Amino acid sequence: MSVLENLGRSLSDSIKRLLRLPVVDEKAVNELVRDLQKALLRADVNLNLVLEISERVRERALKEKLPPGISRREHVVKVLYEELTRMMGGKPARIDTPGISPYILMLIGIQGSGKTVTAVKLARFYQKRGARPAIICADTYRPGAFEQLDQLASRINVPVYWRSGKSPVEIVREGVREYSAQRYNLLIVDTAGRHKEEGELIEEMKMLEREVKPQEVMLILDGAIGQQAYR
Repeated sequence: MSVLENLGRSLSDSIKRLLRLPVVDEKAVNELVRDLQKALLRADVNLNLVLEISERVRERALKEKLPPGISRREHVVKVLYEELTRMMGGKPARIDTPGISPYILMLIGIQGSGKTVTAVKLARFYQKRGARPAIICADTYRPGAFEQLDQLASRINVPVYWRSGKSPVEIVREGVREYSAQRYNLLIVDTAGRHKEEGELIEEMKMLEREVKPQEVMLILDGAIGQQAYR
């Protein structure tokens, strides 16, 4: 079972216990908040964020004026839902079809974060919305990086640019030139995974950004990264 599934189950059980209570008073709210804190900490949510959201839930649940026709029980559940939604980012981010041609999107992230698969998913996402995507493989370090990317992209008829023996900067420069000439209007650059201790790779990433001048740089993170996202 995933972290999010465990979190959802824990919160669902806590809400069910709340709904069974004959009276929802301060004690009941405090018990719900304690359950919330335990569930979030088990899900590896940052402690400061846990304290912030639990205090907001407690404050709103106990002090907000009840809307007409809404019971305290219903209000507490509504507050919990709203605060969890706010923690997760609120409304989904709007993703528009690129208006610049070519629109260059550069993907960065640590090793194993899912950049390669995300590159193909993004290509498919925009392809279905009328864009003409192509992918440039700037990962010259991981064995089989191009082969994996090419295999996945071929399923959706998206070309992948890569050249053996060339540096990532050379590959990206040539790929952008070639695909721009072929009138592809969305170029997705898949870079090698790296972390903060790899100084040379970090510098290479900066060189790629200066060379390509992408309209957007997207950081790809594993959904289960937990508190590492704060570092």
